[in-house]
Amino acid sequence: MLKKKHLLSLLLTVICIFSFTIPISADSSKASDQISAYLINVDSRNSAINVKFSVIGDGIANKLGCESIDVYKQSGSQWVLSESKDEYDTGMSQYNSFTYTNTIYCNAEAGARYKVVVTVFAENDAGRDTRSKTVYVTGK
Repeated sequence: MLKKKHLLSLLLTVICIFSFTIPISADSSKASDQISAYLINVDSRNSAINVKFSVIGDGIANKLGCESIDVYKQSGSQWVLSESKDEYDTGMSQYNSFTYTNTIYCNAEAGARYKVVVTVFAENDAGRDTRSKTVYVTGK
């Protein structure tokens, strides 16, 4: 009976460990030789579009983070660029790191419809790779 309890405890511990690691690779699993995993999440609240990203390099990356965020506002049937950020803007990327996570805030007007195109990247001696995601949100 005691062995069964120890085995059950061990099994539950292993399940808990793996359940905490699954969300890290929500958008990909081993994306490339540069990107092990990444996550891009976009939502709107408090007159802002919140772009949360996380990039895990395949080892220490020379540079990694968010390459670009392009926010388009809907005007009739067209999308008009309203805000743009790139990897050189504050908080978008960092050097010599294994992972980088941040949230970038962009302006939003309540009730307006937005298309947000987010591109993350990692760069190492073997090259550079990117992954993109497009999300549609309504300003709140």
